[in-house]
Amino acid sequence: MKTRTALISDAQALAPDVFGQTTQAIPLPLILDILKRQIVISTGFLAILEAEKTALINMDLNSLIPLTRKKESELAKMAQLDHSLQEVARRIVITDAKNATRLIKLAELIPFMTREQTLAVKQYRDELASLREKISDNNLINKRFASDTLGYINDAISVICGDISSSRLYTTRGQSRRKSGAPALVSREV
Repeated sequence: MKTRTALISDAQALAPDVFGQTTQAIPLPLILDILKRQIVISTGFLAILEAEKTALINMDLNSLIPLTRKKESELAKMAQLDHSLQEVARRIVITDAKNATRLIKLAELIPFMTREQTLAVKQYRDELASLREKISDNNLINKRFASDTLGYINDAISVICGDISSSRLYTTRGQSRRKSGAPALVSREV
């Protein structure tokens, strides 16, 4: 049975990767670097969501378009870092090609880490989980706000158009009749 120190040095030594090629194993500090970068990007994404909320409240369409582009860019960066993290973890944990596509959890890396690395990974993981939860909550709030606002605008258009088309006309005899085919003041076209 190998000791913890032997496992750590084995993970950082020359080892065949999941495709059977011998390469230098990726050092564990790269995992910490990727997690740090994910935290930075997630923090920035949270700030973008706050700016988006402000733009939605103020109905500032000129700000919403660039914010949407920023969000897409940051999401692509997050996805790339998630992919990179998985690739690094696979090189450390997986030794056979049949499990090469399996999702690796950070907890599976613990046997290959020093105590300090383990504590740092747990701290970064917790911070990242908290940020991602806040991102999810803020995104849901913005989505609901935008949906509600569009609903209110649609209702207002319906009231305006409905009032115009249902307005009553009176004949010269004083009888009431409905006005038919009245033009709408507001077009519903997008």
